[in-house]
Amino acid sequence: MNTPPSLLPQHLTRTETEEFLRLMTHLVTTCRSVAEQYPDGWRPPSPDKPADFGASMALIAEISRALNQTRRGIRRISDGARYRLHAPKPPASLQHYAGQP
Repeated sequence: MNTPPSLLPQHLTRTETEEFLRLMTHLVTTCRSVAEQYPDGWRPPSPDKPADFGASMALIAEISRALNQTRRGIRRISDGARYRLHAPKPPASLQHYAGQP
């Protein structure tokens, strides 16, 4: 299997870089918020109540949503950068019309 070349910072547009930073900030903020709610780790109020199981599932779902949203956004950014990196370039005679010097 061929491994695609790694993207470098210069392959990303300013908008993509800003979106990447926004996505990562949201993920880290969500994780920090969860950690602050449970500074001593997960300790359900009463281990024998089914409601505690539901609370743990809600907590996992919150983290999972943030992680999946971040992963989808980064994949979208990566796909766009890879497309630009590997898209065929117009012939030199047409580069002026394509907005390229």
